[in-house]
Amino acid sequence: MSRHHKAIVDYFPHDATASGGRTLYILQSQFGNDGYAFWFKLLELLATSVGHVFDYNNPTDWQFLLAKTLVNEDMANDILKVLASAEAIDSNLYEHKVIWSQNFVDNIADVYKRRQTNLPQKPHCRNPIKDDDWCMQSHYDPDGMNLEGKGFTEREKAIIEKAYAEAYEED
Repeated sequence: MSRHHKAIVDYFPHDATASGGRTLYILQSQFGNDGYAFWFKLLELLATSVGHVFDYNNPTDWQFLLAKTLVNEDMANDILKVLASAEAIDSNLYEHKVIWSQNFVDNIADVYKRRQTNLPQKPHCRNPIKDDDWCMQSHYDPDGMNLEGKGFTEREKAIIEKAYAEAYEED
């Protein structure tokens, strides 16, 4: 059995000129140091989240984000809204309570090159069976997809797995 590739990073660059960039300049002007701290704590969270994506649909995950960033719910929502409008995080995924930063992933691409593995890809949100949102990483990993204990029937699992494979098969 082959070893699984890591889909997290232990380090990401924090440039000395980061606060002069557009995203941090906007955050600091609107939220002061809380905006600055929120952004870098969010990047730390993305760095250590598998696939560099954070889904906060679960109330516990939302509470974890608030605790990690040390801001209240209103400020977190306001900051995330600004990050989405500034395109620092994906605005479509943000609407589904999923945080993805393509710039962050691009910034750590060298790590994955050295690991000789593909960069994690942006998740897509859709559900072929239910009306609610269901987000998944866009690279297809049949061994990593676990639908057990999620309330799906065997027929629904087969439909989801087929849709997943068709939607994300490599060209």
